[in-house]
Amino acid sequence: MSLTEFGKTVRKARIDVGFTLKTMAEELKTSASFLSGLETGSKKISKEWVSKIEDFFHSQGKEVKNLSTLADVANENVPLSGLSQQQQMLVAGFANSSFTPEELKRFAEFLEKINTESKE
Repeated sequence: MSLTEFGKTVRKARIDVGFTLKTMAEELKTSASFLSGLETGSKKISKEWVSKIEDFFHSQGKEVKNLSTLADVANENVPLSGLSQQQQMLVAGFANSSFTPEELKRFAEFLEKINTESKE
């Protein structure tokens, strides 16, 4: 099974901070096979595990961007609970859109710009 984008991001960050799958698993008090399952997409990635992994990298001085979004994509699921009606409509609209790849790229760039500006 190949790595998901979530898995690629986690693996790269893990290597960057000098941890193996086994040593990271030990730090997170889980098994290497469980973490491998998260990386390859054979296991669903809960919000709890996204948070644990983000906290792990934060404790190592490594910022990992978009991990929650990458987990949603790997899970092939975007939870709508807790979102406003407008947000739910936007998610459904994009999922059912016939936008071209170029149009979607422009939307993604616009969203990234808005997210970056809101953090400043």
